[in-house]
Amino acid sequence: MTVSDVGREGVRLVSRLAGVAISVPVVAGFVLLGTAVLVGRSLLDVGRKLLETKPRAREPLKAA
Repeated sequence: MTVSDVGREGVRLVSRLAGVAISVPVVAGFVLLGTAVLVGRSLLDVGRKLLETKPRAREPLKAA
């Protein structure tokens, strides 16, 4: 193993670590985005169901 082989292995290691360091935040961002979408859709669904089941208020009676 020569000095240039050791240098190449070091460059490969740094390159691999840089790739992992970049990909972890990207994947975490997609997971957070998916979670936010699911929570938002669930909240909208709950709101719709509440509006469907809530009895409508009667109009106030008019004085004669």
